[in-house]
Amino acid sequence: MSFLQFLRGEVDNVMSGVNQQQQIVSGVLDRVNSYVPKIQSAWIGGDANEFAADVARKVVPAMTELIAAIGGVNLNLTRATNVIDQADAKVKSMADGIGDMFDKI
Repeated sequence: MSFLQFLRGEVDNVMSGVNQQQQIVSGVLDRVNSYVPKIQSAWIGGDANEFAADVARKVVPAMTELIAAIGGVNLNLTRATNVIDQADAKVKSMADGIGDMFDKI
C-alpha cells in the first residue's frame, strides 16, 4: 500500500477546490472587463477614461497574476503527487527485492 493512497482522495478534493477558485476568479475578471465599457458609456469625461485605464493597468494584471498563482497551486500539487508516486514505486520495488531475498533463504 502506498503512502499517497491514504491521502489521494484528499489531494484530489483540494485540487478540485483550487480549480473551482481559479474559475471563480476568472469569472470575476470577465465581469470586471465587461463592466468597464458599460461604465464608460454612462460616465463621460476624462475621469471615465482614467478609470478604464486604471482597471486595465492595475486590476486586470493583478487578477491575471492571481489566476496564475492559483493555477500554480494545482501544478505544484500535481508535481508533488508524482514525486510521491515515484517514491512509492521505488520503495515497493526495494521491499519486493528484500522479500525475494528472504524467500531464497
